[in-house]
Amino acid sequence: MKKTLQLIIIPLLFSVEIVGQQPLDTIYLKNGSVVYGTIRESSENKYTIRTPDMFYFSFSPDEVERFVSREKYKPDRGRPEGIGFTMESGFIIGSAENAFPTLPSITPRITYTINTIHSVSVGTGFEVYDELMFPLFAEYKVNFSKKHVTAFCYLKGGGLFFLKPDEEDPYYNRDFKPGWTAGTGLGLSWPLGKYESYVQVGYRHSHTKYISEYQYIYQLSYIQYYNRLEISWGFKF
Repeated sequence: MKKTLQLIIIPLLFSVEIVGQQPLDTIYLKNGSVVYGTIRESSENKYTIRTPDMFYFSFSPDEVERFVSREKYKPDRGRPEGIGFTMESGFIIGSAENAFPTLPSITPRITYTINTIHSVSVGTGFEVYDELMFPLFAEYKVNFSKKHVTAFCYLKGGGLFFLKPDEEDPYYNRDFKPGWTAGTGLGLSWPLGKYESYVQVGYRHSHTKYISEYQYIYQLSYIQYYNRLEISWGFKF
């Protein structure tokens, strides 16, 4: 009777995985049940475990499929190592003579993370200056710790390309030239489920240029420099 009651209670209490708790010892039974708690005895003849509700259960080796110690538990930091995908968006804010004071941006990228500390990204996307621009850039980021929530700093740089085609007519031509951009700043990263979420603030310098030719007589070069505050947020998958 005691054995039968035990087999009924265990699946009801412990078959659903405990979420958001400290790591526990785990016993997987051959009948499909899973028991979490603290191992009190482990031998060739018996496993005894104390559950978080202070119940004690004992099992013979024939009943146990496998046993996982809490020491083998590795928490998911939400900062996966290796290659990943990052989606970032934000604004580049500041004064300008010939452009909007707030420039939106969307920059997806491929990211490679080493030891949850260092990461290198390459990406592209869209950024709005006097015209819609196509950036190609690289970024290096270093986290200040391996903790779940950590500050970091970053460096980025690359080229800017006009998406608008060159303009040509009998009286007026406009030739759009590639520009460049560079920035640095600080941010804060934290886990969001299995992924990484972050916000960052920094300085951003950009340079755009185009040449206008009037009736093939004279040329004028238009150069615009942007020294602005960059605010962005993103997620790494």
